[in-house]
Amino acid sequence: MEYYQKFIKNEKLRRWMVLALLILMLYFLRSILPLTLLTFVFSYLAYRFVSFTERKIKLPGKISGFILYGVILFLAYWGITEYIPVLVNQVTHLINAVNKFYQSNSHGGSALMNSLYTLFKEYNLADKLQSSLGTLVNYVTSFGKGLLIVLFAFLMSFFFTIDRRETNKFSKLFLKSDFAWFFEDTYYLVSKFFTGFGVVLETQFIIAVVNTLLTVVALSFMGFPELLSLGVMIFLLSLIPVAGVLISCVPLAIIGYSIGGIKDVILVLLIIALIHALESYVLNPHLMAHKAKLPMFYTFVILFLGEHFFGVWGLIVGIPIFNFALDLLGVKEIPIKNIEK
Repeated sequence: MEYYQKFIKNEKLRRWMVLALLILMLYFLRSILPLTLLTFVFSYLAYRFVSFTERKIKLPGKISGFILYGVILFLAYWGITEYIPVLVNQVTHLINAVNKFYQSNSHGGSALMNSLYTLFKEYNLADKLQSSLGTLVNYVTSFGKGLLIVLFAFLMSFFFTIDRRETNKFSKLFLKSDFAWFFEDTYYLVSKFFTGFGVVLETQFIIAVVNTLLTVVALSFMGFPELLSLGVMIFLLSLIPVAGVLISCVPLAIIGYSIGGIKDVILVLLIIALIHALESYVLNPHLMAHKAKLPMFYTFVILFLGEHFFGVWGLIVGIPIFNFALDLLGVKEIPIKNIEK
């Protein structure tokens, strides 16, 4: 018992032990990490919006929460009903064009078209594409699982947003238990990490707005239809670092092909590549450095290494983990923001 009391009084050792235990728990629960992070992302953004409306227009949190999630659901419904049919028509047009080209026996076209047809037929690319349907089904299945995770995280964030005061009040009961020191240290460590995480989310939100504006302006000059629905899609995908840009290439390239053929496809891909380069090498490091209060060189290196080792999630959690480590080592302190009183 004496050693236990000494351990409780040794705050630094205690917190390092709690951190090790939390990391071990995360390792065993790694399968639900995407759900956990997405729930936090949605909850954090909703919390900032609700807090803003409470301060500025004195609107009760529950009402503003219902309004926010109602608007999101309406936009999702509007995007699905208005945009998906357009995309399906463009995909159908593209498939018919490729099928017509492949089944055509005419060789009176240009030398390039004849070469493409010969290559298509000689290497039996159609059969190879058909044999890849299993891979495509796997991708669709993975997308379905990802969509289910997003929907569940959205639902959990909704319950947290409209019931956050009661949730916070109940959670404080753990701080009065016999193991209050464990929950205090857990709260301290989690708050430190998610404070930095919130900075990354705010930065990504700004980047998504800039990326959407630049892309929509470029698409308007190219004569793309349904710019409003395309803008909503681009904005939502832009909230996903790197991967969102790549995903948006597919529908934009399909629509570009239906409008102006292969020339517009190449132009769309060039525009997206330029905007992505601007985002990755200029805007993202600059904003991250400013928000996280880190030198731009350190920020750029962390983003590069995070993406290299952990992919998309590395871009999201790289800066928070680095700041968190600096705080634990006593190099730089992260101020903890109060959630809700």
